[in-house]
Amino acid sequence: MTAILRPRLRIVVPCALLFLATAAGAAPPDWQPAVYDDFPVQVHLADADALSALLARTPVASFNREQVRPLAGGGLEWRPRVTADEAAALTAAGVAWERLPDREQTGRRAVEAAWAARDAAGASVKILTDYPTAAEIGTLLAAIETDHPAIARRFAWGTSVQGRTLWGLAISDDVQNTEPEPEVRLSSTMHGDEPVGMVMLMNLAEYLTDNYGQPGQEALTALVDGTEIHLLPLHNPDGYVAGLRRNANNYDLNRNFEVQASLQPENADFDWYGQTHHFVLSANAHTGALVVNYPWDKTYDRAPDDAALILMSTAYASLNPPMAASPYFPGGITHGADWYPALGTLQDWVYVEHGCLDVTLELSDTKWPAASALAGLWDDNRDSYLAYAATARYGLHGVITDKDTGAPLDATVRLVGNDAEVNTDPTHGDYWKILPTGTWNVRVDAVGYWSYAVDDVATTWGTGTLLDVELEKYVSSVPEAPVIAVRAAPNPFNGGTTVVFTVPADGSVELVVFDLAGRRVKTLVQGFHVAGADSVDWDGRNDAGRSVAAGVYVMRLETPQGRALTKLTYAK
Repeated sequence: MTAILRPRLRIVVPCALLFLATAAGAAPPDWQPAVYDDFPVQVHLADADALSALLARTPVASFNREQVRPLAGGGLEWRPRVTADEAAALTAAGVAWERLPDREQTGRRAVEAAWAARDAAGASVKILTDYPTAAEIGTLLAAIETDHPAIARRFAWGTSVQGRTLWGLAISDDVQNTEPEPEVRLSSTMHGDEPVGMVMLMNLAEYLTDNYGQPGQEALTALVDGTEIHLLPLHNPDGYVAGLRRNANNYDLNRNFEVQASLQPENADFDWYGQTHHFVLSANAHTGALVVNYPWDKTYDRAPDDAALILMSTAYASLNPPMAASPYFPGGITHGADWYPALGTLQDWVYVEHGCLDVTLELSDTKWPAASALAGLWDDNRDSYLAYAATARYGLHGVITDKDTGAPLDATVRLVGNDAEVNTDPTHGDYWKILPTGTWNVRVDAVGYWSYAVDDVATTWGTGTLLDVELEKYVSSVPEAPVIAVRAAPNPFNGGTTVVFTVPADGSVELVVFDLAGRRVKTLVQGFHVAGADSVDWDGRNDAGRSVAAGVYVMRLETPQGRALTKLTYAK
């Protein structure tokens, strides 16, 4: 079993823009005609080794795992896009190939025609049956926020290489504040030529907000009441505008999550957003196949949470009739590497770095289906999305607090025999461990507290088991070495809060407040500091002396020995 070594939360400030494709100060274009110099073909091969050997002899630039499908009778079917030169090379290598109808280009050209017609007429997008432009995403989400301000909040989670805003929408019953409830992230279209999931998430945003609290929608209402849902519809707007898989720096964003220092701007912003939240469950949507793909992608080994990942994936696929009936993937699900090994994928990164269970949703065999197919695709995926999000509450959950004060703790929850530990959200002390039906021996630890152990805790798939824990402070005659820690009280605050921080040794210290986009808001402490605890007040003003907007912020304490962070909410 592959061990998960999950460090404490780390902060990576998003990358600066690498270049702008338009003149300084000019907005990037809303869309542009895609350029196609290739066409789709079909090749049959014996197995993955045969495909690897073929690619070594005759490389195909467009190769990606979504093009490969196992055949029921054995062997593989490979459907790449190839240039004329690549097709000639395949023929020269003795490979039989069949040219396929170019449904991707047909779909994209139809969308371009629709965009041009809307531009000419000044018409509005019809989200269930149209593909919105990149610019329309932000406008549509703003309209949803305006119509449902109590449960919907639009936010910007980053910026693309070419300067396009990466928009998102949070949906919860108390959307301006965090609560001790699971956070779920649903995102899409990190490949710019795979837009179906983007439309599905826009539909989901409207569906959740329009039906919240309505008669007959009790399950949906309970989902919104008990979950904080974050929708990130368009991960790669530059690629979407140009009709390309890759971003404007020519990177495949789903092969870029391998080395922290090399993250592309969109991925660095995505990583930052994940680090500054406490996501329990997430999924990213693609097209090019019809299957739910779960970790690992990088190895044939099974993940520590393999049983839960299979159940989560099945919860989605079983309610999507075409996916469940897949002739290529039994039950509509697959282990990543069993399909085809890949490095640097989002789902593997999120699982290791953020402790979040993540899957890849492949929603259509056609990468860019006609707009007329969108309503049917929504019918196929609507209930699947709802069922998948609901699994965030299946398993073990609770709140870890100080026995004497009742204060929430930054604690770690482990299961004997499962290497994937989970941490609490320090703001509320809540933890969420998605688990199948079973019986578990649980261990809870926090710095400065006695460990807690309880055996034979039972869970049942489809429901949650509550286990709250109070930890007792460790008292010793030997002075305890200071640890790196930071906390604010009151939190949420209005007017001012006191930040208490602890450093383990004399040396340079920096305590900074960031917004959720990674921008430095206020430097509270900078310079030499002696070991031990200290405090500083923050009045909600930035370095320029202006009051910040209401919302969630992140404090980062940086020392030579390491770093710590916590979230705080300014309820202005």
